[in-house]
Amino acid sequence: MSASTQAWEEFTGRRRDDVIGRAASSYLSAEEAVLHSERDRELLRNGGRTSYESSVMHRDGTRRDAVLIKVAVHGDDGTPAGILVVLMDVSEFRAAERATRDARDAAEEASRAKSEFIANISHELRTPLQSILGFSELGMVRGRQHEKLASMFADIHASGQRMLALVNDLLDVSKIESTVGTFHLERADLRTLVREVAREIDPLLAGRQLRLDLKLSDLPLVAKVDPMRFQQVVRNVLANAIKFSPFHGVIALSGETTPAGEIRIGIADQGPGIPPDEIEHVFEAFVQSSLTKDGSGGTGLGLAICRKIIEAHGGRIHAENRSEGGALFLIHLPARGATETAPIPL
Repeated sequence: MSASTQAWEEFTGRRRDDVIGRAASSYLSAEEAVLHSERDRELLRNGGRTSYESSVMHRDGTRRDAVLIKVAVHGDDGTPAGILVVLMDVSEFRAAERATRDARDAAEEASRAKSEFIANISHELRTPLQSILGFSELGMVRGRQHEKLASMFADIHASGQRMLALVNDLLDVSKIESTVGTFHLERADLRTLVREVAREIDPLLAGRQLRLDLKLSDLPLVAKVDPMRFQQVVRNVLANAIKFSPFHGVIALSGETTPAGEIRIGIADQGPGIPPDEIEHVFEAFVQSSLTKDGSGGTGLGLAICRKIIEAHGGRIHAENRSEGGALFLIHLPARGATETAPIPL
């Protein structure tokens, strides 16, 4: 007995002596017989070979996924006289594919549910927060003559503002994860957008007695961006630099075109820097550097949102430590020439 015959007997649970000389339809179910008969007639009529998948009964009574490869065998007169069949059990492969597909579907559903939950809970939190902020502002105004009372309302207002910042970050995460449709791309000179943000943060710089060293290319830095989202990234990274810079320090903000044709925006501070093994992780949601886990680092969402925004623009953002101290954040975006066109993500 050949190895192939023995394998067939072990798979089907039938003995060769019981089936030799009999049509396959005599021991197959009616549905299987129709399927295979149609394929066989076509093969005998056209010759050549064919392959297809089918569900085959195993000797243990279970249905197994199998690939059947059939080749027409010619007789002495050159016409097809029979069919040679090779059966390959692919049940384990198909089961693995189904498990992978189910896991992917489950992960996508979990991600969708998470984003939906974040969006819903964030919206629910905004309503009472607005009331807290409104009444605390009223309390600060009316309590000006009572220093202790005014101080209490100021603390409530500051806490409410921090909570609102967290809620807004959560909303940004859910929006960015749900669709790229929230981005409205247009061609813009990034120098103009960067200068606008630099003017906005003047009060923050003054509050810590910092100086902004702004060095932008003399030539236009044209890219296709969502201006509001791009400025959100620059504003966030600059705010971090201000937060961790020592008083009377300098923050360097540069913009240039690299030899590779990319636009590079660099923001460098003179703060404590980032532990080397944590540099990449600071861009993960809810992750903060071990140097800022006292709460000074905020919600841990800012840089995660920045990365999502920049990646949605086809760019990248990363951080590194400066040899002279402090951290350097680099934003890379594809440049667009004055006449170049580019598709907008759907």
